[in-house]
Amino acid sequence: MPYDAAVLAAVCREVNEMRGARCEKVYGLSNEEISVLLRGHGESRRLYINAGSSNPRMCIQSEESENPTTPPSFCMMLRKYLGGAVFMGAEQLGSERAVRLSFSTRDEMGFTCERYLIVEIMNKYSNIILCRDGDKIAGAARVVDFTTSRLRQVLPGMTYEPPPKQDKKDILDVDRDMLFRAAAEAGDVPTDKFLIRNFAGLSPLLCREIAYRASGAVDAPVFDCDGGRLWSAFSEVQEIIRTGEASGLTLVYDESGRPLEFGVLDILEYGEKYEKKHFESPSELIESFYRERSRVDRVSQRGHDVVKLVAAARKRVERKLEKLREELERAGEGENYKHIGDIINSNLHLLKRGMTEAELVDYYDPECPLVRVELNGRLSPSENAQFYYRHYAKCKTSRVMTAEQIKLAEAELSYIETVEDALSRASGDTEIDELRAELAAAGYAKALKSSAKGRIKSQPSHPDKYVTTDGYTVLCGKNNLQNDRLTLKTAAGHDWWFHVKGAAGSHVIMVTPPGDEPPEIDFTEAAMIAAVNSSVSGGVNVPVDYTQVKNIKKPSGSKPGYVTYKTNWTAYVTPDRERVSAMKVKK
Repeated sequence: MPYDAAVLAAVCREVNEMRGARCEKVYGLSNEEISVLLRGHGESRRLYINAGSSNPRMCIQSEESENPTTPPSFCMMLRKYLGGAVFMGAEQLGSERAVRLSFSTRDEMGFTCERYLIVEIMNKYSNIILCRDGDKIAGAARVVDFTTSRLRQVLPGMTYEPPPKQDKKDILDVDRDMLFRAAAEAGDVPTDKFLIRNFAGLSPLLCREIAYRASGAVDAPVFDCDGGRLWSAFSEVQEIIRTGEASGLTLVYDESGRPLEFGVLDILEYGEKYEKKHFESPSELIESFYRERSRVDRVSQRGHDVVKLVAAARKRVERKLEKLREELERAGEGENYKHIGDIINSNLHLLKRGMTEAELVDYYDPECPLVRVELNGRLSPSENAQFYYRHYAKCKTSRVMTAEQIKLAEAELSYIETVEDALSRASGDTEIDELRAELAAAGYAKALKSSAKGRIKSQPSHPDKYVTTDGYTVLCGKNNLQNDRLTLKTAAGHDWWFHVKGAAGSHVIMVTPPGDEPPEIDFTEAAMIAAVNSSVSGGVNVPVDYTQVKNIKKPSGSKPGYVTYKTNWTAYVTPDRERVSAMKVKK
């Protein structure tokens, strides 16, 4: 995983800037995910700890997370033992991905004592352990008994023991000669494999980066490495783990613009192929990397039923549209039926009952060619003409009705795309629950409940809030029901409304005093907010329609989020996520 011992060392250095701060409150986002509010030195900062199996990490949190109404039991225990405690500092346990957070507080008798929060960031073995009276375990996010592990148990009342050491050398105990001796014994083993097999505290990314800096290739054998460059890169990582000072904090994006890797060194192994971004703070680096991954995981896990329902609805509507378009194409043959009926009528004198086919002159063609026409022998010539006219009438009616059905199906598909767009940007249980409610109200998911059985209920969400350069407030809906409330109830007629043209996206309202005309820069920023919060956020020169709210109408019986408008203008903007994020008001 990218979160290695070097990253943790840099985070510990940043966290230690809050020494002496008081623990104001502990928030439990889940039983394995907590946020500790530290207040001191004239500021408040949140220490975020995640001991989940997918994305475990610790960092300073810049945005407030969505908190459940009823905190998990482990969170209540932490509030009991750490509430009002003074944070004394973070100490990394050697070169392991484990850290001891020390707090000074008072016990039940009023005597000064110390409490420890030990955070182990080790993939599926990650944990948060509360210790009192030295190393005596008071509780843990994940209790480990004898049935789970024979090597180490984590149970209340037991003495805390560090994780079993691997059969590797601690990177902090390795000097130049030891590294070279181990390299000489490795022979033709790839350098990155040699490093990860022999030294604790290194992630695969760091091993590949050291190998690249020493040889110019991530998989070059050890004997191809330049000894001086190998030691230089290796010792640089040692120094970061030892001191926590990291000046090369780097995030790498893949070709699609999604976060790929992050590390404490300037990552060179990907060359110029992938985009890189550098950070001053390790916590900002970690948050940027995990924000998207955590959101996708949360939607996938907790909104699985919604994702499955929307995908099924899309397939159903797409199949329906395909069949309707085939039917419309068949209905287009109606003009041919009318044409044959006209030919029969113009040649009645040549036809008799009992004929099954005839070659007739097409007087409606300037060249008057002979046309072979099929007839029903049981019908008279005029009845045969009426037979073709009836088929024409049916096709004409079918064409009108099918075209209307196609229009309705396309509107339904457009609505489903808006739900998919809202789901792709959902960041918490509340927003997923609101999408459940919306789908149920629209008749798609009567069986879906607002909250799954046993899930902790959350507070209603509100539109995101932004502030433009000149101080105008901009509100952005997160789903169709919220879009309707925002546009039709919250906004005033003189406010300005923005929405991407011809694509799914949020309704965006720029709150404007009566008679005020915002500067051009504010219109551009509001349009950019609409573009970023849409299904075309990765585009260039995205068209965004804007008009005053008084020009917005909602047709009777239309789907949630659907409106019509007139007297609009169109702005073309290129979505800039960083700029929009800087305008967002933190909750």
